[in-house]
Amino acid sequence: MTEPHEILVAEDESAIRAIWGSFLKEWGFRSCLVENGKIALEKCRERPFPLVITDLAMPVFSGQELIYAIKNDYPETEIIVTTGYGTVEVAVELMKAGAYDFLTKPLNFQHAELVIRKCLDQVEAHAENTRLRQVNRDLEELNELKEKFIAITNHELRTPVSIINNVLEVLEPQFRGGSLEELFDMISRSSRHLNEIVTQLHEISRLTLAKTPLLLERFNLLSLCREVQKDAAFVLEKREHRTGLDIPEDLSVVADRVKFKKVVRELLQNAIKFTENGGEICLSATVNSENDLVFEVSDTGIGIPKKDQAKIFHLFFEVADPLHHHTSKEDFLGGGMGVGLSIVSEIVQAHQGTVSVSSEPKRGSRFTVTLPQHSGGLGGVSE
Repeated sequence: MTEPHEILVAEDESAIRAIWGSFLKEWGFRSCLVENGKIALEKCRERPFPLVITDLAMPVFSGQELIYAIKNDYPETEIIVTTGYGTVEVAVELMKAGAYDFLTKPLNFQHAELVIRKCLDQVEAHAENTRLRQVNRDLEELNELKEKFIAITNHELRTPVSIINNVLEVLEPQFRGGSLEELFDMISRSSRHLNEIVTQLHEISRLTLAKTPLLLERFNLLSLCREVQKDAAFVLEKREHRTGLDIPEDLSVVADRVKFKKVVRELLQNAIKFTENGGEICLSATVNSENDLVFEVSDTGIGIPKKDQAKIFHLFFEVADPLHHHTSKEDFLGGGMGVGLSIVSEIVQAHQGTVSVSSEPKRGSRFTVTLPQHSGGLGGVSE
């Protein structure tokens, strides 16, 4: 429950101060009651008040002096002026200087409550807008930091990873058939995994920092999917996954072939990650009535909770708990950087297409990519 607003009242007449205190308490507010503007200003310096109610005609330090002092030092504090009929013109001038409103004496406290609540609603709205602007600035700074991190990490890691891979290729013949072959295989697998991570960072860096143009061409989709399937043959066999290709042999697609191959590869790798050993994965495609390509990758894996389905295409978001990476009996080969599906989303959006997911926990997932196709001639598109 939020703390009730505390309202500062500057009024030299003790009876009216007491009435203000009584009404403010009845309305659910806290109050700080003082007899002149000098004390009121001292109170403002001690702690912030969302609203100050001040009489204009006060000894020592007038309401008019108080208003100018508060608006100069605490511009976010709102001020309501109480005044007699003879000083209404002055009150209007003070409103032009920043006062929120004025109340004429004798006071109508029913009307005063409406003015106060309206004023505090404005204070709360302003505070919320300020908070949201700050959140937006923080998000922009975080996004800039993320992009710098991706660019720097990509730049710094590519060279040493490349050297490690080259050295392993040179050393491989010396370790084959020897007692250290198993250790060499472990290093080699880890190196390939690290290389995959660096490659993904490189792709994200290119996609988010320097939008590369699409090189559209017409190609055979079944042929491309067979290439991706062949590249993943080792892990598919190791995991005993059954894979199917339900794609017409003559289905040609207009897209950036290199980038769309990444889409197919990332969706297949995602299915492999989250499908238990012996599960099924299917790649299928068709053209709908609007001449759009509809490409799908479905699996019989662990599925995705409903609450996470709107987030899975966000950069660095992973459904699986990273503490269970490669070890969990439920998450299988889940875990990682949360980059693959973000790459898919970026590429599909660049093609003016859409990507979506339908999934149920323990019943598998289906990722659907829809890309607009060019009817008739290709024009500037390369064959």
